[in-house]
This record gives sequence, C-alpha cells and structure tokens, in this order.
Amino acid sequence: MVPYRYCCGGGLISTLMMTVLANAAAGMMKVEYSWVFVDYTFASPNHRESAIKSGKFIPENCVILDVDTFYDTSDGKLLLNMGSNTAPKQRVFVTIPRIKPGNPASIAEIVPGDSPKSVLLAPYPNWKANTISENKLNCDDTIVSVFRTKIDHLGRFWVVDVGTVNQFENTIHSVCPPKLLIFDLKNNDRVIKTYQFLSSHVKENSLFTNIEVDVRDSNGRNTFAYISDTTAFKLIVYDFKNDDSWIIDQAYFYPFPNKAHFKINGVNFDLMDGLLGLALGPKIQNDRKLYFHAFASIRESWVYTNTLQNKSLFQNGLIDGSGTFFLSSEVRETQSSVEVMTNSGVLIYASMDNSLSCWNSQDPFTSKYTHMIYKNDEDFQFPTGMKIVGDKLWAVSCQLQNHFTTMVTNRKSIKCRVLVGRIDDLIRRTGCNKRTMFNDYNDEVLVDSFDNNILHEWPGVPTDTEPWSYSRMSRVFENKNGIKQSLVKSLVLTGNVNVHSHSKPKSRSYDCRMNMINGQLKSHDCLGKSHRKSRVRRRSGPLR
Repeated sequence: MVPYRYCCGGGLISTLMMTVLANAAAGMMKVEYSWVFVDYTFASPNHRESAIKSGKFIPENCVILDVDTFYDTSDGKLLLNMGSNTAPKQRVFVTIPRIKPGNPASIAEIVPGDSPKSVLLAPYPNWKANTISENKLNCDDTIVSVFRTKIDHLGRFWVVDVGTVNQFENTIHSVCPPKLLIFDLKNNDRVIKTYQFLSSHVKENSLFTNIEVDVRDSNGRNTFAYISDTTAFKLIVYDFKNDDSWIIDQAYFYPFPNKAHFKINGVNFDLMDGLLGLALGPKIQNDRKLYFHAFASIRESWVYTNTLQNKSLFQNGLIDGSGTFFLSSEVRETQSSVEVMTNSGVLIYASMDNSLSCWNSQDPFTSKYTHMIYKNDEDFQFPTGMKIVGDKLWAVSCQLQNHFTTMVTNRKSIKCRVLVGRIDDLIRRTGCNKRTMFNDYNDEVLVDSFDNNILHEWPGVPTDTEPWSYSRMSRVFENKNGIKQSLVKSLVLTGNVNVHSHSKPKSRSYDCRMNMINGQLKSHDCLGKSHRKSRVRRRSGPLR
C-alpha cells in the first residue's frame, strides 16, 4: 500500500523497488472511455456555442461521478457462445451531478465515438427531462442532480435525484425536493415509479449520494433500496412493494473527525463526510449483509438487511446499535470512497491513494486479509463510482480533488475516465480468491477450491503436469446459540481427491469439517484425513 513505509535507510532505490513490487502484484484496469472535458450531444454546433456563451454549459465544471452498464437482451440476443455473431446491445450510463454552475444534464448515456477519447454524452432519458427551466419547473418530470445510480438484474434503473445544485459553491440552493426515479430499461425507458422523499427525512444539509438495491424475489416486487445521506449521516430505506420509506440514524454512519483531512496527488482538502460506501453481501438464510463506511473513516461496518427492513425498530430515532451494527476492529491505511461486493462475498473498495483493494468476507477485516489489487496515480485519481457488471468491474475516476480547491489544471490533460477490469484477473494471486459460493436454496456452502486446504496438506499433492479431479458430497448441520442468537453451522465435506498419474495413480479420501457463524467461515481445517492407494479410472476434468 502507499504511502510506503521503510526504515534503516534505503532511500530512493528502496522506494522504487517497493513501487515495482506493488505494481507487479496489482491487476489491470483498462481505460474504456476518457474525457479532457465532458461534452454533450447538442442539437447543433450553434446550440452548443449558445449554451457556452450563456453560461449554461461550462465544460470544466462538468464532472462524471458514477457509471453503470446494461446489456439489452430483451430481443433474445443472448447467444454469444452458440455461433451467433449478434451481441446484446450495451448501454453505458454516467452521472454528472450539478456540483457547479454550467452543467446542462445530470444523467447521460455514453455515445461512443471513433476512439475512447471521442465520446459524447446523450442526456437521459432526453434533453427535456434534464432541463431546469427558470420560468416554470415540473419537479416530477425534471432531473435536477444525480450523484449515483443502480441498475438491478431485472433491468430497472434506480436514480436518486438530490434536488439541489451548486453543492461545491457558496450559492448552493434547492430546486426540487429529493426523489427516487425508477426506469424500465427493458421497456423503452418507461418510468416505473417516482417517489418523493418525505420532508421529515430530508434535513437542511441532506445529500443523497449513493444507493444499493436489494431484490428479494424473482419478479422484483419485494425490493428494498438503501440510500446514503452523506452529510446528514443517515440511511434511508425505501420499500418498493409498499411505496414507503423510513430513516435510520446510527452513530456508525458518522465521520471520524481525525480522518476528515485528505491529500490526493498533492492537493489538500478537508471533508467531514459520513456514510458513503455501500455494498450488499450474498444471500444466506434469506438474509444478507449491507457493508458500509463513512468517507471520513478508515473502518468498515456491516448490518443485516432484515434489521434495516424492520421499520418499527427505527420509529423513535437513534437506537443502540451494539450487537446489531458491527464495526471492524482494524482499519484501512487510508480513506475509501465507494465499494462493491461479488456474489461470492469479495469486497472491492476504492481508496484515496489512487488504488483498489479487496477483502474476502470469510476472513476478519484486518490488514493481513486486505490486498491491494490495482494502483495508478495517473488514471485512478479520486475514484468516485464503481459497479460489478457480469464478470467485470467498472469504475470512474475524475480528479474530484481539484474541484474542492481553486487549483488550476492542465486544460489539455484527461480529467475523467471510465475504467474496466476482469474481477478474476484483479483478485488472482491474492487471499481474496477463495472461490466460495453461497447457495441460498438449500443453505449449503459449497467449497469449490481446495487451495491452501486439502491439496496443499497432502504429501501427494498434484503438480502442474499431473491431471487431477475430485468427487464431493456435502452436508450441513446447524444449531442455534440461544444466548447470542447467532446462527452456528457445522459444515462437513466428504469425498475423494484423485491424481491421474501414468506411473502411480493415487486417490485420497477426505473428511473436511468447518464451522460457520452467521454465514462466515471461521475455520478451514480438515480433520480425520485418511490415505490410501488405489487404481483410478483415467478420465479428465473435475468430477462433481
């Protein structure tokens, strides 16, 4: 991690060596799109010139903050690996919050050009919806300012409009009440629902900056959205089925005053921002965890979403969160902005030292189990948005630190980037890559990788030149701790590991026992191991 710490001399050579080692361990993120200054699909060059002259479009004030991607398969174009040359249409959306004057649209769809540097932004869903009229304004149909969005797996586009403009200026003012808009990307961008947040949920300094969407059934009716109020230090829960919302007040959402100072690429600023990073864990026992942290913080927290969905629990304001909300005992090296979690429980978070790190939620949140997986001081300055789409990680970096100050930047340099990387490539060769899958239907945990477990403990461990396979069955036994009400499980894996060697075929039986508490693996030891040699039928591939 950076800054690098070393003692006993070494000087420049030691620093350079550590930099080389860090870069060698990190994965790759490719710059998919980039902008020196953001530009839009104006009706004509004259319309663009007129907008610049009137101050309605000031390119240097437009900053991309978030990204999300949708693959349109509604017309059946999903046969990518079956001989079809027709790929589903990819739509890439970005947000451009109106943090300063001169922003003509706050949410847009990328219109690719001839190169990554020649892309325009088409206001979404159209120009009219993004136009703030000075004379007559319909707040139900106008998108004022959007920080981050979320597309769920059903193709619903969740957009949180903060309703205020010029957040980075002394002239900040409210244009419309904050609201939630849900579009149907599979049905011509139809508006599914518009929900205006209750006035009692909106404080004078409220700023709704992030959203996670928790879909609990196949048709999406039973869905909850969790929305961060970063500056009022609150979490809003929205119930889609009942069209209702409630506010959650917890000390865990507050910033740490001693972590409010930031320094990014030589730019210093102070920001007392609370709850910002949100990431949903995998479903276990019909529940899941919401991981979260404040921006001015170096700790990670989590809470069960079934707790958040209990509206009655939060009717009287702040509750005692001990035993319900959890805080990591150890810390990151620096502050983190946004985060996401894979279906297998790997948290990927963006740090303010221009890097990405990962942590497998099976492990304690300690420095031993957090791993830097990408770092780039040029391309990844101030990461502000991140999503997992399929097997890829999409991220935005925008040099936002320069907008907190009056620092003059090079007008010819790239300011905003959308980067993409394969998750498997990023976490490979790290402790995060534990291939553990959570099965929500039969409550079994299937361990698909024996790395650092059975195979490494076996003297006859297969080599790269020896084909091997394994057969497995698993059973789960559970009991409940009546004192702490923690769900405790004992996981038993039994089967055979087979080495298909031409000289000495070998087979080993295993009996692997592990404990889980609230869905988290607490031990990985395999006991009662037995060895035997036998004839093995030669066949390739894993046996399941």
